[in-house]
Amino acid sequence: MSKILYRELTKKDYNTIKNLIGEAFGFNEFIKDKIFLDSVLTSYLQDCVLESSFSKVAEKDNKLIGVILGKANKDNTKLIEEINPLSTNTNELESIMEVKENKTVINELLQIKDTYNEIIEGRKDDFQGCIQLFIVSKESRGLGIGKTLISFLFNYMRSMDVQSIYLYTDTRCNYKFYDSQNFKRLNEKEIYFNSLKEKLNVFLYGYEFH
Repeated sequence: MSKILYRELTKKDYNTIKNLIGEAFGFNEFIKDKIFLDSVLTSYLQDCVLESSFSKVAEKDNKLIGVILGKANKDNTKLIEEINPLSTNTNELESIMEVKENKTVINELLQIKDTYNEIIEGRKDDFQGCIQLFIVSKESRGLGIGKTLISFLFNYMRSMDVQSIYLYTDTRCNYKFYDSQNFKRLNEKEIYFNSLKEKLNVFLYGYEFH
């Protein structure tokens, strides 16, 4: 069986991680416009990277199959200063944003961000760190990769004297993994996605280091 390699994030990982984000979070399903999809994924990944001070990726047969990004509040380390800018020019992007279906998606993504702020309101000072991004590819689940990535992050957080961390997840993701790893579900809110014609439960999870 091929060995799994764990290493730091590099710029060459970006496109693979964008694909993992699109698959894991359902973006590939409900964003049909490929140029718009790429801009959403690039923006999402950029936000995660710029807000993180820790990274670890899992690689098997030279293929990236898992990633975890996190932030300890007191660590000002920047992983990478910037992500390659969008390949789309500004005028083209503006015209894409004017498409009705794309406007709907933007509003729904903003709704998720608003929900994040709502479910953590009054609690943010309770935490000294967070998980920004955590994905294991579907075909690689069950191999212990998620647990290993989490353990790397936990060791980092302990080294930074972090007492507790938080993360956001929802019913599109493998949220039950956090239940199995002794995270506590601290809050949740149900929202409705018109584009998918379905409800989405958004969760706030926390973990305390003892």
